[in-house]
Amino acid sequence: MEVTTHTEAVGQEGYRRLENPLIVGRGKLSDPRANAAWAESMLHWHYQGDPLAETVALRLREQGAALGQPAAAVRLLARQGDTACRRFLEDMEAVPEWVDFEVMRCGGAMIQRHFPHMILALTYGVLPLTFGHPDAAAIFVGTGRLEANVTRRLNESAALFFKVSDSDALAPGGRVWETCLHVRLVHALVRMRCLEQGWDVQAQGMPVSQLATAAGPAFFGAQMLDCMRLLGARISEEEAAGHRLVWRYTTRLMGVPETLLGRSQQEQDDFDAALMSQFFAPDDNARTVMAALLKGLSNQRPTSRLPRHLHAALFRYLLGDEEANAFGIPSGRDGKRVLSVLRSGLSGYAGLQRVPGMPAGLRWLGKVMLSRLSGEGLVSPASAGTAH
Repeated sequence: MEVTTHTEAVGQEGYRRLENPLIVGRGKLSDPRANAAWAESMLHWHYQGDPLAETVALRLREQGAALGQPAAAVRLLARQGDTACRRFLEDMEAVPEWVDFEVMRCGGAMIQRHFPHMILALTYGVLPLTFGHPDAAAIFVGTGRLEANVTRRLNESAALFFKVSDSDALAPGGRVWETCLHVRLVHALVRMRCLEQGWDVQAQGMPVSQLATAAGPAFFGAQMLDCMRLLGARISEEEAAGHRLVWRYTTRLMGVPETLLGRSQQEQDDFDAALMSQFFAPDDNARTVMAALLKGLSNQRPTSRLPRHLHAALFRYLLGDEEANAFGIPSGRDGKRVLSVLRSGLSGYAGLQRVPGMPAGLRWLGKVMLSRLSGEGLVSPASAGTAH
């Protein structure tokens, strides 16, 4: 398979004939006229994949290398003189000047102390956004094994998120850095598979495009913090800054060029606001995926221990009614009542962090739990596998 860029796949003029493909919009948040210039400037990235990662993924596939430990395989090929692998490693190992590991440690410690809030925020307030764009939702429904796909996506997102709380391991060569390398190559393989199966690049953009991947800081940074605070987490500005920086750097490790990342948090906030207001809106495919996610959480352990109406209530509370309605999430009084009790418990847990000596203990507990969950996942994949 020949790895192509947007210009090669579509042609320099091809995408300009499309009618505002970026302006999907989210209800009242969308203003195509005000954001037309931004959308035009971003259009190229909607069609751009990650040529470095795609070439390396192709090399690994040609070599028959297993993706269980891709970093070792890439290093071996680089030492043997493979130029693409060497360039890929150089790109992964280049640390932007705005990265500050000391600041990131503060954000990571906050996540570890608030691990119950983070798990709920990730599952119910962040994951739905990852299939909120029509092209992303189309990838999920492509195989016809929705519940298994959604379960896998939930566990993959959770595993990465749990690991990056150890921000020191994001340094080049660290174990979380290697996880990011792995995920970046998986994204490349997804793109390659979609293209091989006839994905219409001109109509839909590049699957897992650079622009879509650039939503990482908005999803896992800002949205995560908002959701955790809604659940009662006590997060200082210093901790929030560290957490946001973790995800800006993690998104760079996913192959997103610095052109699509802010050099400062204010630049990142401005970019995120434009991206979120234009690029994401649930369609019929997204509603189908959401129904599969809700079913999976209700049927698979350990989340099946929670009543279905609580799952729905958590989605509605963390996404907001407008977004929840767009995803087709049901509403009900029973869920709201149980949610109120859960929120009280979470607020009490967060309040423990004011007790002398407790933050260290909660952080230790969080590290243990997140380490365990990073290997096991949030829900049982076996249940989803037998459902089809």
